[in-house]
Amino acid sequence: MVNMNPGETVVMQDDAKSDYFGKGTLIMTSARIILEVKTGGLLSKTTEVKLDKALSTIKAVSAPGGKQLQIQFEGSVEPTDIHVSNAEKWEAAIKSALAVSGKK
Repeated sequence: MVNMNPGETVVMQDDAKSDYFGKGTLIMTSARIILEVKTGGLLSKTTEVKLDKALSTIKAVSAPGGKQLQIQFEGSVEPTDIHVSNAEKWEAAIKSALAVSGKK
């Protein structure tokens, strides 16, 4: 499980897949978006954090088709695509968190 900062809470988490990073778990906390990916062989699985970005670095988020979450981070040319079962729910949660923090 990911290390949490004081006062940080998990808002959502779901199985996810990234064409770039692999299969794992997408976690949204009150402050960050995190993708943990399982790596290694059958007997020696470890979890690696492949994406750990502050919510405040998100410039745009969308869920085209409902199965894929596209997140545009500051400083990135291409959006990050993550496949989750309910991308629209994730999009709404991220937009809601950004609205609460005053960033759209």
